[in-house]
Amino acid sequence: MAAARRAASIRRHLQATSLLAVLAGYVVLLLVNRQLSARLRHDRHDAQVRATTQLLQQLMPDQLGTTAQLQRHLADVASPSLLVWMVWLEPDRRGAGPVILPSGAAFQAFTAGEGLVRAADAALGPNGEPHEFRFNNRTYFTCAMPIRLAGEAYQLRFLQDFTLETEQEQLISLLLVAVAGASALFTSALLRLVIHRGLLPLDSFSNTLEGMSTGSLSTDRLSLSGQPLELHPIAHAFNDLLDRLAEAWEHQRTFVNGVSHELRTPITLISGYSRRLLRRAADVTPEQREQLQLVASEAESMGRLVNDLLEIARDDAGRLQLQCQPLDPSGLLATLFDRLQVTSAGRLRLHPADLAQSLQVNADPERLSQCLTNLVENALKYSPASQPVELGLSLDGAELVLHVRDHGTGVPDAERERIFGRFVRGSSSAEISGHGIGLAVVTTLMERMGGRALVADAPGGGADFQLRLPVLADPPGRSASLRRWLGAGLG
Repeated sequence: MAAARRAASIRRHLQATSLLAVLAGYVVLLLVNRQLSARLRHDRHDAQVRATTQLLQQLMPDQLGTTAQLQRHLADVASPSLLVWMVWLEPDRRGAGPVILPSGAAFQAFTAGEGLVRAADAALGPNGEPHEFRFNNRTYFTCAMPIRLAGEAYQLRFLQDFTLETEQEQLISLLLVAVAGASALFTSALLRLVIHRGLLPLDSFSNTLEGMSTGSLSTDRLSLSGQPLELHPIAHAFNDLLDRLAEAWEHQRTFVNGVSHELRTPITLISGYSRRLLRRAADVTPEQREQLQLVASEAESMGRLVNDLLEIARDDAGRLQLQCQPLDPSGLLATLFDRLQVTSAGRLRLHPADLAQSLQVNADPERLSQCLTNLVENALKYSPASQPVELGLSLDGAELVLHVRDHGTGVPDAERERIFGRFVRGSSSAEISGHGIGLAVVTTLMERMGGRALVADAPGGGADFQLRLPVLADPPGRSASLRRWLGAGLG
């Protein structure tokens, strides 16, 4: 599949579009200026040609009797930038006849070597219409007009120098390019400010949306005060969506809370009676005992699920209460190890902590034990039955880390954050029963205690689930307790 295209920025899009529009306007202005200048040169040349032709046609026959007279009259109508000469069209001669050039030193620049005249003859079109050409880095216009003087047919030819005008046009073009560059820079700076101020309402909307959570769905709304009219329909639609989400969330929370409370009592009864039957059923068959144990185990599993759902429902409703206090995590781990060792079939191990002294954290002992229990039960469930599950304690900077390590397949990098979501399970747990709620409860409780939960790679393979809490202090007089339970080297 092709890589997804990167999302475009509205600010950059508007700024780039505006700059392109400004530059395109200057390009069009430059092209129009060049076309107008060329058209003006053409019209000036054409007007001067017609005026000169009309003057020559007004001459009397006795003024055109000799070639010298024709040369003087051509010199009179010419100028330093305009050369006028005649070609006598003899009736019995094919092609151009004799050339009559104006007399005078002022036209030697045009007629010296006759290279310019020959270039003008070569550039002349078939109909004699005005045509622009360049010769020796100069710009000229040339054309031809038929004329009859004293009963003779001539072709009147013109060569006009427009080098000064073209140089001025190039200078104006360079000035336009410089102005376009300066205008682009100024426009870019101005547009940056204007677009930034114009998009501030969107930034305000974005900040409001980022601050929303499930607990504020019923209170937070996008304000229309002072907002542009274009954003009012979006704000109305989004506020309507928030109303529907808040209503749906409230229904879901009420349902989960109600169902959890309703299920708690029967599940407790089932678990209690099944355990009582197991203790008193001395004469039952092995198959019946196995069935009773299955009932008791599943009842306890359902009880934990209901408790987890209650914790989430209380947190969503803002009624989750924790009894946080300074506690020694080493003693908590030792107590938890003794309690869970019985049900772990000997797989649970307690490793000494690599700590120089005893440390304390601020946490709810019951909730922290609940988090560790969930992690241990997950590790026992998802790792091979022949592999141990290890409890450990370490210090990482200002955080105390409680480890629950297994030696299973581990958790892929892409799933390490996702598995802590509600009702989400990893890709390796498809064939193992579960509800995808235990890790969500762990991360919820850890966040409420000011800590966090994460998973990393365990040494030697597997997953290392970590509960991290900020260290409170280094209380004196507790190192003996730490040495007592770590020095024994349990496991």
